[in-house]
Amino acid sequence: MLKNIFYPTPQNAFIWLSSIYLLFLLYIGKASPLSILFVYFLETLIIGVFNALKMYCAIKFTKSTGYVMILFFLFHYGFFVAIQSIFGFALFSFDDNSIFKEPFHIIENYGIILNLEDMKYVLPAIVLTHLNKFFLDFIKNKKYVLFSVNEIMTKPYLRIFVQQFVVIISFFFMVVGKAGVIAAVLLILFRLIIDLMMESVKENSKMLDFLAKKLENEKASKAEIKKQLMAFTE
Repeated sequence: MLKNIFYPTPQNAFIWLSSIYLLFLLYIGKASPLSILFVYFLETLIIGVFNALKMYCAIKFTKSTGYVMILFFLFHYGFFVAIQSIFGFALFSFDDNSIFKEPFHIIENYGIILNLEDMKYVLPAIVLTHLNKFFLDFIKNKKYVLFSVNEIMTKPYLRIFVQQFVVIISFFFMVVGKAGVIAAVLLILFRLIIDLMMESVKENSKMLDFLAKKLENEKASKAEIKKQLMAFTE
């Protein structure tokens, strides 16, 4: 079963390449541990943009209504990210050498992150991974037919909650524990494991069938659980 998760395939190739690329940048000194930390923090915004695009595709290609839901998502998700960002920037400000002076200056702080010297090396890895997933998975497999606009709208929240939790834990390793490189490596590897596990739960996959069979109960059929798992890992 572990082979179904971790074995490199054309479907998870970009996940592997992105993680190896970030580890290589860290090794040759082109990326600092903090830039690795911040690029995963910044990924929250990238996930929101691609989720809005998925909602648009679900409306456009199925000729349904619901464009107002995209606006609602952007407002709701933006508010969610803003609160989360303030908390994150406040946490990062505890470090005496912090590049953030005021946690509530959200746009300014994200600008500082984007202007970091090594961000031009690490950010493309994250953007290309999501771009690849959007076109070669969501569009190519016509998932805009499988999921409704409302289902797509709720997908990112649990994922980014887990993601930011991992980032915060890594921050304590870097700043409090003074183990920057080790924390960055663990962060990349942990994210690799999470992404591979989520990628393995795809339509017609052995992992999806295995989990659905284990979770099947009187209240939810195997088919219903499969769709829920696919929605969760989208």
